[in-house]
Amino acid sequence: MTVLRSWFTLSYKWQVVVVLLCALLPNLNTLFHGFVLDDKVVYTENQYVQKGISGIPQIFSSNSFEGYFTGSGKGSTVSENRYRPLTLAFFAVEKQIFGNQAFLAHLIHLLFYGLLCFLLFNIIQKLLAYKYPADANALAMISACLFAVHPLHSEVVANIKSLDEIFVLLFSLLSVNSVLKYQKSKGILQLTLAGLWFLFALFSKEHAIVWLVLLPLALFYFTPIDKRSLLKSIIPMVAAATIYVVCRLAVLGTQLYVDSRNFLENPFLTVRGEKILLMQDADRIGTILYTLLRYIYLHIFPYPLTHDYAPKSISTYAIASPAAVISLMLYLLFIVLIIKWRKSLPVISYGLMFFIIALLPASNLFVNTGAYMGERFAFMPSLGLCLVFAWFLKYAVIDKFKMGMVVFLILILAFSARTFTRNLDWKDNLTLFTADIKHSSNSAKLNSSLGFTLLENYRNSADKESNKHLLTQAIGYLNKAVKVYPRYSDCIFLLGNAYYLNKNYPEAVVTYEKYIDLNPADASIIKNYQKALRELGRKYFYDDSNNSAAKNALLKSYKLNNQDDQVLELLGSVEAEMGYLLKSLEYLLKSVEINPNSASTWANLYITYTRLGDKARAQDAINRGMAIDADIVKKLMSVKTK
Repeated sequence: MTVLRSWFTLSYKWQVVVVLLCALLPNLNTLFHGFVLDDKVVYTENQYVQKGISGIPQIFSSNSFEGYFTGSGKGSTVSENRYRPLTLAFFAVEKQIFGNQAFLAHLIHLLFYGLLCFLLFNIIQKLLAYKYPADANALAMISACLFAVHPLHSEVVANIKSLDEIFVLLFSLLSVNSVLKYQKSKGILQLTLAGLWFLFALFSKEHAIVWLVLLPLALFYFTPIDKRSLLKSIIPMVAAATIYVVCRLAVLGTQLYVDSRNFLENPFLTVRGEKILLMQDADRIGTILYTLLRYIYLHIFPYPLTHDYAPKSISTYAIASPAAVISLMLYLLFIVLIIKWRKSLPVISYGLMFFIIALLPASNLFVNTGAYMGERFAFMPSLGLCLVFAWFLKYAVIDKFKMGMVVFLILILAFSARTFTRNLDWKDNLTLFTADIKHSSNSAKLNSSLGFTLLENYRNSADKESNKHLLTQAIGYLNKAVKVYPRYSDCIFLLGNAYYLNKNYPEAVVTYEKYIDLNPADASIIKNYQKALRELGRKYFYDDSNNSAAKNALLKSYKLNNQDDQVLELLGSVEAEMGYLLKSLEYLLKSVEINPNSASTWANLYITYTRLGDKARAQDAINRGMAIDADIVKKLMSVKTK
């Protein structure tokens, strides 16, 4: 035990090594992952980022998702109010130097995480050294190690897109560090750097604004600062915030938030039949309280973890539900403890306050984030709870029990193992979606994403027959998504495609028609719909011997595309079987005019001419067909002529 306790008396260099090992070792497996999830939005398919350095002016003059949505014909009301250009600019530089190299992107990402954890250890030690000179190192190490290995941070570390979460905390802490240096040197350079670092934090993510409150409170709680120095310390940050707001207004305008009526972007909407309605206020607040409770739970028991908390992955909770009531009581208790312990137990008081304040922007209480919650949203707030946990581990466990240090080490190892295994899920989209659908089974978005990924894997497979199970699974998940959200038009489109690939043409046609009902002006569906009608007609004719149904389906297909030689050939065959030989001849001649190299059309012309008694033209047709493909002609020649 003496050896274990000596961790806290290691030289500064070795303390840093311990923190870095905690940050890097459990996350080394992320280096071998690809680009996952929203990496395409901010990196691989973002037009401005893909331009490299030349795209940076557009990045700083646009909302953060414009480079992805530009030219796609799609958009997002939620994303229109995001202005986080710094990480995109960094990705553009990264792309310029390295290209789209996932390994290098993950390596740089992980190094920034290691730097963040080192800085976190350093800042906590400096802050607490004023009031707790004997225990500052121990508290800083425990806090930093807990933060570094916590499984709740897997999303931020494994997902390159979440560099914005790392940057916002990293630059905010650098700002704190400069302010602490200013307290000793009183140099204007440190104040300038504090403002610059904070500006970088704001340009990374607007949630950094909470540090306008958190930094002064940290100085007030832990340092012997006078009011005048405190005011001077805040001025550069206020100036930085002003610059950010001016830039944001210039780019995005004055509208801060749009209350989206898109079911997939607003978790507080409900579907009732064909109507989409706002959730009752009591249910909205109750559901928010449940998510706030779940944030606390996941800090203590980080299972299950999922990247997807989109509608309707979480059930609706009434404000009087047990979960909502417990959550409200717990947060009220936190507020009482913050006030009561502000002097006697300042670390706990500040830690709880940090958690609540940092969580507010993502809580949905004031601004709808577009999801019920998100594990990445807890990244910065978790620093507050890590401080609280560190205090209890140090004074209530390690100092009180001989095996206390062993308990701490077991916790670190358990969290590290959980982080490592959770990171495995982030290897690629299919692995992630397959793992998380178990815990977000009612998410319309995740079911659709998994269905789409399986569908693409099937399309790209060389052996379609042996990979048919991928198509079957895709149809199941796409159907689930549509069941959750019946007006999910993009998913309905995909489902129609899946049915078509599965040769279930009746369902493909019905599904495409549902899409057309929802999007009558979208012409992109017509080509798929027309082909599905053609194949449905072929099925009715050859498999079901239902000439009337075949003709109806084919005429609909012909109306959508009168230059489809296959439709014309099929109509010619159907008309011939129904006894309308002249009409059959008309369709077949149009077909062969469009595609004179179709052996089957010439064979069908032979049959029709034979039935009409025109032996000369029949012979000419059979000769042409045999010259193109004798096997096809021989097969069709078996049809009995009348």
